[in-house]
Amino acid sequence: MMKKTTAMLILLLTLILSACNFQTVEQYEQMEEEQRSIENEQLEKQLVTVEEPEIVEQKKVEKQTQEINEQLAPVEEKEKEKVENTEIPQQPEQKQEQEQEQKQPAQQTESKPAETKPVEKQQSTTAVAPNKKPDSTQVEQKQPVVEQPKSYVTISIHANTLLKNLDKLDPALQSEQYVPANGTILSSKKYELLSDKDTVWTVLQRAVKEHKIHLEYEGANENVYNNVYIEGINHIYEFSAGPLSGWMYRVNGVYPSYGCSQYVLKDGDQIEWHYTVDLGRDLGADGR
Repeated sequence: MMKKTTAMLILLLTLILSACNFQTVEQYEQMEEEQRSIENEQLEKQLVTVEEPEIVEQKKVEKQTQEINEQLAPVEEKEKEKVENTEIPQQPEQKQEQEQEQKQPAQQTESKPAETKPVEKQQSTTAVAPNKKPDSTQVEQKQPVVEQPKSYVTISIHANTLLKNLDKLDPALQSEQYVPANGTILSSKKYELLSDKDTVWTVLQRAVKEHKIHLEYEGANENVYNNVYIEGINHIYEFSAGPLSGWMYRVNGVYPSYGCSQYVLKDGDQIEWHYTVDLGRDLGADGR
């Protein structure tokens, strides 16, 4: 029994001591919270004391600006009144001046009906006009454009000699498609000289191209003569009718002794291409 009582007493003591400890902890926490609140209040007071002088200065500045505005307001109103007062009496004076100006021209027209001042101004303006430099465009329009006269030549292609020598041609060429019945492959056609360097060769090229006539030639850079050589026209070639056959040209009835690309043309020249079977003797030429 004694043991039980002692144990109970010990439990009671421990409970009492623990309760005392809880109270002390709570009291300690309350003390800390009180100290923190006190410190926060002190900080707020310090901030207020620091900010107070700045706020006071701002308030002073605001009061000064309000006082200045109040002082300037009546001055501005007075100035506006002065301006309005000065503008009002000026209006009748302006009306009087306008009426006088309107009356003056009427009086002048009654007293001097034949004045010619505007005419004098026109004369002065017309007198100044000749001193101005004329525009280049006007000068160009006034100058007549002198057109240079155009130059023309004619060209024709013939194979009349083959009409009597068809047996010398290859049977495939013995047809009017290649040798027409009248011997004329291209009748005389007129062409404009496009430059002062046009030759018999350049006009021949234009003619066969326009009329779709076959042409084959040897270029000037392909032979020692440095000249274009005509090999075949309308599928009739050199040597097609024998070893002495080929194409020759004449200008104004004369067979030149040099190639067609070296003969420079002039206005009115007549070009004729002829096929020979005897080195030109059958054409009345001396030969090549």
